[in-house]
Amino acid sequence: MKKKTVKLISAVVVLGVACGAYVGVNSYVSSQEAKEAEKENKSVDLISLKADAVTAVSFKADDADVEFDKKDDSWTEKSDADFPVNQDTVDDAVKGVASLTADQEISDVENLSQYELDDPQNTITLTTADGDTTLQVGMESSNNQYYVKKVDDDKNVYLVASTSLEPFMGGLYDFAESGTFPSVTSATITDIKVDKEDGYELTQDADNLFWNVSDGKDTEKADTTKAGNVTSAIGSLAYDKFVDYNCTDDAKYGFDDPYAVVTVKYTEEEAVESDEEDADSEESTESSEENTDADSDTAESADASEEDSSEDEQETRTVEKTLTIYVGDETGDDRYVKVDDSKEVYTITKDSLTDILDSTISDFYSLTVNYVSVNDLDSLEIKSDDGDHTVDVVRETAKAEDEEESDTDTDTSDESSADVDSSDETTSDTTTTSYELDGEELDESAFTTFYNKLINMTAQERLTEEYTPDGEAAYTFLFKDTDGNETTAEYYEYDTNFYAAVVGDKVYLVNKMNVKELNDAYQDMINPDTEDAETTDTEDESTEEN
Repeated sequence: MKKKTVKLISAVVVLGVACGAYVGVNSYVSSQEAKEAEKENKSVDLISLKADAVTAVSFKADDADVEFDKKDDSWTEKSDADFPVNQDTVDDAVKGVASLTADQEISDVENLSQYELDDPQNTITLTTADGDTTLQVGMESSNNQYYVKKVDDDKNVYLVASTSLEPFMGGLYDFAESGTFPSVTSATITDIKVDKEDGYELTQDADNLFWNVSDGKDTEKADTTKAGNVTSAIGSLAYDKFVDYNCTDDAKYGFDDPYAVVTVKYTEEEAVESDEEDADSEESTESSEENTDADSDTAESADASEEDSSEDEQETRTVEKTLTIYVGDETGDDRYVKVDDSKEVYTITKDSLTDILDSTISDFYSLTVNYVSVNDLDSLEIKSDDGDHTVDVVRETAKAEDEEESDTDTDTSDESSADVDSSDETTSDTTTTSYELDGEELDESAFTTFYNKLINMTAQERLTEEYTPDGEAAYTFLFKDTDGNETTAEYYEYDTNFYAAVVGDKVYLVNKMNVKELNDAYQDMINPDTEDAETTDTEDESTEEN
């Protein structure tokens, strides 16, 4: 028993020593790793140059060598002196690398390929009076950093924040001074022509109240909302990327055979030229010289007042302008575009062009079957299975009574004053409107309910293919307006879900539920006694129960 106890104590002691040794070794390893991590994470000044001292910067862009040279504080592209360099963009990019600090240094590198520095994706060289400083750029890490090294050092690799190098990792035109898409306010647009396969033209009417749409053969009133989508899209267009400042080959971007040519006509307010103002002033002066001497002082005073007013308020005039947009080939999610006679080529996102380019004339068709305002209606003839009926609009005008004449025994001045007062007082005739069904008085409320459903009938779509009705029309409505114009709308059963409403050469598909609601209102109008009888029967039944 004693031997077992001794052995047990010895085992515990050995275990304690082992644990202590493990803890000691683990602490040492952790300490060494921490020191190593601290060493590796220590920032390093990689490039220390004054940005103003840099006279040239070269790098790769679009798989080509690019070099910007600075002379007299102005940057130019070495291979193309006419390239529109954005001076601020180059300055900012140079500042980002002229004073460059690495977040981490990796020493004693044996294999550059693991950082993709055996074949760098970019080489950036800054030139000063003291020579060149070159940095090679490898792969990008998961922490938004680039692995880089100096060109003459293959043993040390550094991690640099991507924000410092990102300006050099794009394309040449990231350094270009780009233009902006011409500003056109959607509300000022008066005409849009989209010349392409299945193209169309939208034109405002003379009073700018509505839009017409045409495919070059047929013209009709367009849906206001859908036309507004196009004008809004044009007013919101913006360039995405700058591609070419001097296009000499239209075929390169698809402009030799454009996908579409969009011509926009719009109005704009512009200041009146000073020459025109001077001409108006001279005319005013000549006119004043013709006045008599007695009026000269007054005329001069008026001229001076007009001159002061013209200085405070700038005169403007409305001018018509035209914008032509050439739309070329697709490039990713964009399309190439150029405007008017400019040689500059940009891209615009396809999404922003959708409402303009993907629409056809049928997309602008109004889905209102037919609309004749009740104020313009003279009569409505209706044919259905319930027989033929006619609703006449009866308008009666009553003349307003004349105002009593003023007393005649007043003096001359009073008579003159009375005449003036009498002329200022306006009187108007009173018009009352009523409705007759087949010559009998018609309840106004019942007719209004029915008529509103009729003229506000909206289709779900309009047929573009030829349609030949099968059988007789379920409903025929003949509208006659006060100007003698006639419009006929015929409703045919189309399928289990729709009626085909035919108005002239237009065919609308109308939901059957909407037609049922129309028919219910029609029945209430032509059979008012039935509703009264049903009400009476209900009241009688209630009385009997009591």
